[in-house]
Amino acid sequence: MQSRRILTLFVVALLMCGPSAVSAASFNTTRLAQDKPADIAGKYEGVAKSQAIGEIPLKVEIKNVGGKLSGSIDTAQGALAITSGTYAADGKIVMKFDAGGTEGTVTAKPMGDKIVGEWEMGGQTGTIELKKVGAAVAGSPAPSAPPSGPPAAGADAMINGLWACKADVGGSDILFTLNLKHDAGKITGSSESDMGTAPLTKGTFSGDKIDFALETPNGLVTFTGVLKGGQIVGEYDFAGQAKGKWEGKKK
Repeated sequence: MQSRRILTLFVVALLMCGPSAVSAASFNTTRLAQDKPADIAGKYEGVAKSQAIGEIPLKVEIKNVGGKLSGSIDTAQGALAITSGTYAADGKIVMKFDAGGTEGTVTAKPMGDKIVGEWEMGGQTGTIELKKVGAAVAGSPAPSAPPSGPPAAGADAMINGLWACKADVGGSDILFTLNLKHDAGKITGSSESDMGTAPLTKGTFSGDKIDFALETPNGLVTFTGVLKGGQIVGEYDFAGQAKGKWEGKKK
């Protein structure tokens, strides 16, 4: 999973990070033109924006077949697939996208050579503005893959906070609560249980992969997992003496 892709989001995914400058007034949906263009298929560039994640530069390709939409959304952290979408007779555009297992939605309308509206993903919301660009020249080389890097800012919204967790230890569930904080691909925080509190160290997040360690009086417990749809599922290793499964769900 790649969801500050996640979470890159738009969030990841879209949602997720990057500088740009578009005035808030330009996102006011009350200003959207009612007349739609003949077709919205094509390539666009623009930004997604929210107070939580700032502004995220985007490159979007939209395919329109009889009002059914598909395509892709490219962010600095990777590509997000437009899994479904519609372009209604009244000009309303609705697109669903996959941000590392978390579904997001874009609701917008065309305004001349622009598409302007709003996005939502994992409880986060914001605005989006895209401007149509010229078609690529035939025979031109395909764009290179974006460089790898830490997850985008949308990952903050997906990871930060309290997680209700349990670990399978010899067939019994051990309950604990993780308090996680994400910053530029690094995870910090602590774990609390009936046995006490332990600091979290060596935490990282890349794509949809999360790993960290807990320092306990009896040794280091390492955790690995995959973040998807508000849940983490993975494995733990207790100082090489015991191994098992664990999972967490965001509160």
